[in-house]
Amino acid sequence: MTPGEVWIIAGLLGCALEMAIPGVFLLPTGLAAVGAGLVTMLAQLDWRGQVLVFLALMAVLVGAAALLMRRRAAANPVNAPAAGLVGQTCKALGFEAGEGRVSLGDGAWPARMVDGSAPAAGALLRVMGLDGTTLLVRGDRRPSEPTEPPAGPSNAP
Repeated sequence: MTPGEVWIIAGLLGCALEMAIPGVFLLPTGLAAVGAGLVTMLAQLDWRGQVLVFLALMAVLVGAAALLMRRRAAANPVNAPAAGLVGQTCKALGFEAGEGRVSLGDGAWPARMVDGSAPAAGALLRVMGLDGTTLLVRGDRRPSEPTEPPAGPSNAP
């Protein structure tokens, strides 16, 4: 078996292991080994040349992967805490000295008023940002909708 064939087999094994154990960083290593094997077969390199080709290909592939991951992370805000919360309306559950809890969606979140005030329970607030897992909120300028219909005669037919 030639050195080029050994590199190619080792590279294919690395790629197969990446599919079996994802996230272990074997895909760039496997591809670099396959590339080193192909270059070794074409250029009849000694072991120093083979290692240099492998390391060069590894550096290029790791750099390309890092660039792609950075672009993908910037374009896809999934799991970014502020992605869907800023601008949402929430309801105060209880505040003391500007710190408290709010109801947002189906959960309760720790919150801090940006102006330091203490809103009454049930007041509508607007999420302005995040500080870790604490929502930074301010009073919502919209009038609150009544939670129950007004008492009195109904005009329903």
